[in-house]
Amino acid sequence: YFSKTKKNYGFSIFFVYLHVKTFSFFKGMEIKDIAKFIENELNTFEKMYQECKESDIATLSDILSYSLSQKSKKIRPLITLLVAKACGGVSDSTFRSAIIVELLHTASLAHDDVLDNSDLRRNQPTINACWGNNAAILYGDYLFGKSLQLIHTKEDFELLPIYSKIARELPMGELLQKDILEKGDISRQSYFNVIDFKTSSLLGASAYIGAKTAQTDKDYTLYAEEFGRLLGRAFQIKDDILDFAISQTSGKKFGNDIKECKFTLPILDYIEQLEKSVKLNAINFVKQKDKSDEEVLKFVMDIAESGSLKKTEEQVKYYSNKAKEILKHLPENQYREVLEQLVET
Repeated sequence: YFSKTKKNYGFSIFFVYLHVKTFSFFKGMEIKDIAKFIENELNTFEKMYQECKESDIATLSDILSYSLSQKSKKIRPLITLLVAKACGGVSDSTFRSAIIVELLHTASLAHDDVLDNSDLRRNQPTINACWGNNAAILYGDYLFGKSLQLIHTKEDFELLPIYSKIARELPMGELLQKDILEKGDISRQSYFNVIDFKTSSLLGASAYIGAKTAQTDKDYTLYAEEFGRLLGRAFQIKDDILDFAISQTSGKKFGNDIKECKFTLPILDYIEQLEKSVKLNAINFVKQKDKSDEEVLKFVMDIAESGSLKKTEEQVKYYSNKAKEILKHLPENQYREVLEQLVET
């Protein structure tokens, strides 16, 4: 099934793309459609977020303008605002908190790109590629400070523990990922530990602050945070699968996780199926830094034919269903229904 000719190479990629495209999670509502339900709130958030670009220092002003103007799905503020609406209504603190989480996330990306020597993120040049490593690190540090500056009221200060948790868990996730790669740890537990420190931590915090800052006397924070963490697992596993397809919307390059030596869930499942004699070869290939497109494609085809992608999709369904079950503890209204749709995107 594998050939180095351009004709067969392109056909093979298309085959894998069609294989992934049949998965059920492609059938949900798109993010842009979900965003329409809280269009006014998102516009308010975006206006306040863009105000963070102001600086008298020329270099910092340029980096802020470049970084904060880049288009993204803004999934974190979307979750915060939807949860707040579902729990009782958005407050001023909801907007400030959503901006703080987004700034903390952006700061972590700036630092991660330096650590990974990345020149591109979602097909756009990184901060370190444009302004150098020192400027990128200082920019990330600045955003951490800027996020603290936005804390104004008693309600804002009550959220400090969740902000410190984000700031602590994001680098812990990166360090754990580094340890896993160096030690050759390919256990599922380590894989989920990394997700929980990174994606799940951010989405859990986003949902938590939506419930905490909502205009209600009832406490939905524990349910909201658990929803966000489960959603984080589902989203990350889904993103693992998208690495095996050419998508015009995800911004990911085909086979990028494999090229970056990441042991994602489809890869772990595939390796678990292999005989001991060939398992080590597969592990060493993933850890190998220089891989040709042809080598990556053959590995992807092996995984696609093994059934590992289908089994990984079952994990997406599992965590998506658990997330929707948790949502039943929130008030029953239109915005809870929209959150259920978000799980399916």
